[in-house]
Amino acid sequence: MKKGIKNIFFIIAIACCHIATAQPGFYVPKSAKVFFNGDTATIFSDVINYGNLGVGKNAFVNFSGKTWENDPQSLITDESFSGSGVTGTGGWIRFISDSIRQVLIGGYNAAAKSGPLFSHLMLQNKNGVLLNESSAKVRKELLFSSGRMYLSDYMMIIGDHNPGILSGYDSLRFFVTANKPGSGYLIRENIRNSDGRIDFPVGSHDDSYTPAAILNNVSAGDDYYVNVFDSVKAAGLTGINLFPKSVNKTWEIGKRSKPGLDDEEIFLQHLTRDEGTQFKANRNNAYVAFYNGNAWDTSAPQSTPVPGFITTGSSLNGSGVNSRLFYNSISSPSYFTKLTGTGTSALKTILWFNARRTGYNTVLAYWDTKPEVSVRYFVLERMLSNENSFIQVDTVLSLINGAISLSQLDYATIDSNGYTGISFYRLKVVSLDGTYFYSNTVAVGGMPGTGINLIWPNPTQGPFYVSCDPVWKIQTIVIWNAIGQKIKEESTNGRNIIPMELSIPGTYFVGFVREGGRIIETRKLVVVGK
Repeated sequence: MKKGIKNIFFIIAIACCHIATAQPGFYVPKSAKVFFNGDTATIFSDVINYGNLGVGKNAFVNFSGKTWENDPQSLITDESFSGSGVTGTGGWIRFISDSIRQVLIGGYNAAAKSGPLFSHLMLQNKNGVLLNESSAKVRKELLFSSGRMYLSDYMMIIGDHNPGILSGYDSLRFFVTANKPGSGYLIRENIRNSDGRIDFPVGSHDDSYTPAAILNNVSAGDDYYVNVFDSVKAAGLTGINLFPKSVNKTWEIGKRSKPGLDDEEIFLQHLTRDEGTQFKANRNNAYVAFYNGNAWDTSAPQSTPVPGFITTGSSLNGSGVNSRLFYNSISSPSYFTKLTGTGTSALKTILWFNARRTGYNTVLAYWDTKPEVSVRYFVLERMLSNENSFIQVDTVLSLINGAISLSQLDYATIDSNGYTGISFYRLKVVSLDGTYFYSNTVAVGGMPGTGINLIWPNPTQGPFYVSCDPVWKIQTIVIWNAIGQKIKEESTNGRNIIPMELSIPGTYFVGFVREGGRIIETRKLVVVGK
């Protein structure tokens, strides 16, 4: 017989002898240390661990009893520090049974982040494993071989300063939540952009595999948690059920360290049989909806759900996945579902932008959008007349976090600018997918109260620029000579800065004309010639 096997049976014999006089089953007292050194062993009775239960990296422990209980002060150690540490590889503990649903009392305190940690945990029980009385944590890997884990009102934490490994999950093997908000969470630790997409294989009951996945787009990690429950309420957790318009599932997603910050992509997978009648009739315009505190928002992309890929098996044709990028949105917790819209391919952001000097050292930039579609943020850029390129001076987040608004949204920011010459401003509008476009460019004078429209240089040798204040929606620039003869007329065609030229020296008057022929302002121009 191998030495490792001898050690295992010797340890079990000692434990059982203690059981005979103190506790039923496999009992590890507070002062005791039991260590499985290698090969395979089976525990047929219940386990009560108050001490140090060790499983070395070459050990495989089968548990076929009904209840495994860890005291909050107990340890599940590995081969590190002579069997008393938790920094090594560790072996496997497998919950295995063909006849009963097993119970795990994990002994882990998720709030305090303290308690015993499994290194590797395998579920091979067609009747499943029930998490009861306390939460549990697996620091390395949890493998679904068969059956499901029922979280009830507790938490299963995977990973230790990293997301850990989850394997073997599919539509038959997953975590069953408590099917209500506020409990039954699956937590994965310290998800970073380098980890890629991290899956949360959850479902609200046995035959309802509706997982989520998270892609964190920043390098600083965070602990994310997910729960899913039936129904979609109009006011988030209250109000009428929106089932005809939805997939009848609400995903509760949160983060522990930096709620309301960072940049994430959320993937949600639903069952096609859960689609409401209105959703099914318009499923080609499905999208991930976010409850913003007042209502479920409208967002993009709106597209037909793709076959379910949040699984370690083959794609699930009876399921559909949609995803959406979020910026500084996910708090503790946030609520998501799926609704349908009218399509977004023809719907674009319409922007109006302007800037004006409000003081000797301040310029107010202000703009509005109607509609606004999937905008992530706005970048205000400035270039002075003695400079050759624009620089970034401020960033303003979208008021709707990348959703869709059909109503007017108003924005403003102040730039500290004491330049006495002409300053140019524009907006860079950045969408959730990283694409962007620029607004019109607006010229601002160096002195407050110098008029709404500008001409420069003035005097000029011939070439000059005319700047139109966007507020007035100037349609035409008209130029008269000193005796009142109209010598030039040019349409703005939506431009705010128009290059022009006069070749004959003299004094001229430049008129700014609105729709209907109304002259808003007339300014004097002097051409000195070359």
